[in-house]
Amino acid sequence: MFMSRQEVTDNYILSMEKERIRRGYTQPQMAKRMGISTSGYKKIVAGETCKIDLYSAYQLYKFTGKFIFELCGEENSDLKLFQSLRNLTPSQKAFVGGIIQFEEDFLQQETDAEEYISVVVPTGNLEDGMIWDSANIIKIRASSYLNRFGKSLHCGVQITSHHLQPVYHKGDILLICKRPPHEGDTAIFINKENGCAYLRKFRQGNPVRLEPLNEYGVTFELDCNNAEEMDNWIKFGCVLTKMRKHEVMAPAN
Repeated sequence: MFMSRQEVTDNYILSMEKERIRRGYTQPQMAKRMGISTSGYKKIVAGETCKIDLYSAYQLYKFTGKFIFELCGEENSDLKLFQSLRNLTPSQKAFVGGIIQFEEDFLQQETDAEEYISVVVPTGNLEDGMIWDSANIIKIRASSYLNRFGKSLHCGVQITSHHLQPVYHKGDILLICKRPPHEGDTAIFINKENGCAYLRKFRQGNPVRLEPLNEYGVTFELDCNNAEEMDNWIKFGCVLTKMRKHEVMAPAN
C-alpha cells in the first residue's frame, strides 16, 4: 500500500492522539513525553505544521512500543507478525525466536531452501482430539506442491499414527493453508477450553458443523450468532492436500 505524504502525516497524528487518550494523558503531558513544547504539540494536532521532529517520533516509539511505520498506518504481513509477538510471554518469545533461528540456519545451509517447507510433527500418536503440547519441526522438499499452490502453502503437519485411517495414514503430511475454512474444507481446529486439536470437515450454515473425517469422533455444532462460542475455536489452517510417505524427501545434509 502506497500512501501520500499527507496520508502518512494524518495517520501519525491520529495514532499519536489515540495513544495519548488511551493513557489518559493531557496534551501538555504527552508533549513532555515526546520532548516537544505544548504549543508545538498542539500545532501538530491542529494540522498547522506537517514537520515532526525525528527525535519526537523516536520518543513516541519508546513510549508506546509501536514502530514508526505502524504509527503511520502501514499494513503488511511483517507488521502483523510484530504485533502478535508483542502479546506473547517472554518464554513464548524465546520459543518463537528459536524457530526463527532454525529457519535462518536452514536458509544458510541449503542453496535450494525455497523448495522446502516446515512440517510440524506432534509428539506422540496424532489422533483426533489430542493436545499438541509438544512437537518437532522438520524440513521436507515440496517443490512440486509449492509450484502448484504458491504462497497459499504455509506449512505441513505430519500424521504420526493410524487413528485417522482410512482418510489419512501414518507418515502422511497434510499441507496447510492459513486461510479461513470454506464449505467442505478439511481443517484443523483447536478448542481453547480443552486445548485439543481436531481434524474436521467444515460445513457452513447455522449451526456451523465440524464433522469427523471417519466414523470416529464427535460432530461439533457452533452457533454463528454466538461470537463467544465461535471465538472458542482457533482455526489452525485448512488442508490443501496430502503428501504420501513415499513422496517425502528430507534435506540432503
